[in-house]
Amino acid sequence: MLTPEQRAARQGKLTASRIACLVQGERAAIYRLWQEMIGLEAEEDLSRVWAVQLGAATEQLNLDWYAGKNNPVTQRGEVVAHPTLDWACATLDGFDEILACPIEVKHVGGFEPVEVIIDRYQPQMHWQMECTETRLCALSIIRGANEPIVEYIDFDDAYADTLVERGAQFMKFVWTKTPPVELEPIAPPIDPTRLIDMTGNNTWAAQAATWMECKPARDRAEEASKVLKSLVPEDAKKCFGHGIQITRDRAGRLSLRLAQGIVT
Repeated sequence: MLTPEQRAARQGKLTASRIACLVQGERAAIYRLWQEMIGLEAEEDLSRVWAVQLGAATEQLNLDWYAGKNNPVTQRGEVVAHPTLDWACATLDGFDEILACPIEVKHVGGFEPVEVIIDRYQPQMHWQMECTETRLCALSIIRGANEPIVEYIDFDDAYADTLVERGAQFMKFVWTKTPPVELEPIAPPIDPTRLIDMTGNNTWAAQAATWMECKPARDRAEEASKVLKSLVPEDAKKCFGHGIQITRDRAGRLSLRLAQGIVT
């Protein structure tokens, strides 16, 4: 949990953990955060929230494991102020001295895809990169009781700019003590190089089987459609026979149908 020194350094500032609700558009959480930051509510007590306490209990182990497997870890628990925004800061779990990047450690259940976990923590990681002026963040994830895995997340300029805009908008509500308006969610950045194994997704498996089963018949139908349309004379408005018909519209496009329904 936060020390008195950490709390003092974070006082009145938008932190990495606080930016998340603003990005995700969580109305109730945004309003509660606004109440906290104008002094109407005490900071939420997370001492009896199991997921939070589990993460806190394994944080140092996770960082020690990272240091043993990867690179030295410094700045554990350090509150870093944003270089230009006096209302922004981030409390680091740790910092990789070799890669020069913040390290975010998480302990989650073992059933979610890694991609879902990465998307959930993009706001926190980007806020840490913003405050440390770095272009990379290491995400060390304990899934269930498994050994941590590490994903390295690149800085996305457009996404970070959007976070800063959203943060500045919210802080104006705080300074003027004006209740915040409803905020639309901001989608996490898309990694066009990401490879995702869908082997464990049952819906994917079922639809893939259906697609593979039907594809040969569809291919044959498409080939037959091309041949049938090629047989329609240029001056014909409609050709029919053997249960199908092909009609030509005013733009000259051909449409193949069953006698009582559409085929293609």
